[in-house]
Amino acid sequence: MNVFLTDVKEVNGSTIVTARNGLGKVCGIWHFDEAPIKDGTYGIEFTFGGNEDTDITEIAVVEGKRASFSTDGTTDTFTAVCEDIEEDGDGAVLYLRFSPDGLEMLAVSERGRINIGDMVRFSFPCEKVGIYPY
Repeated sequence: MNVFLTDVKEVNGSTIVTARNGLGKVCGIWHFDEAPIKDGTYGIEFTFGGNEDTDITEIAVVEGKRASFSTDGTTDTFTAVCEDIEEDGDGAVLYLRFSPDGLEMLAVSERGRINIGDMVRFSFPCEKVGIYPY
């Protein structure tokens, strides 16, 4: 999905970017050899939570919401439609649709009560959100 970078800064050896588009504003760690340019537009993908699966109890099923993301500069909150679920041992991978060009994956520790078609909401600290340009 395309985003516009509103802020780029270095913190403890990591490049932190803040980006926005029609879905909202998000903050995370930039993962690419080339440094991003503030006020630049990029196609990006997200990763969530680092190398650990997310505890399914930290994901809420919500009604009457639209896909979005928001940040307070410390924590990012994401809302998306669960488009598909792939079983993975005891856990699962949720395929989350944010926009026509924004499909992201979230590994969860167990499938739990999430179903295809559910609108889900979850949050991560900004330093646990990876932003990868393509």
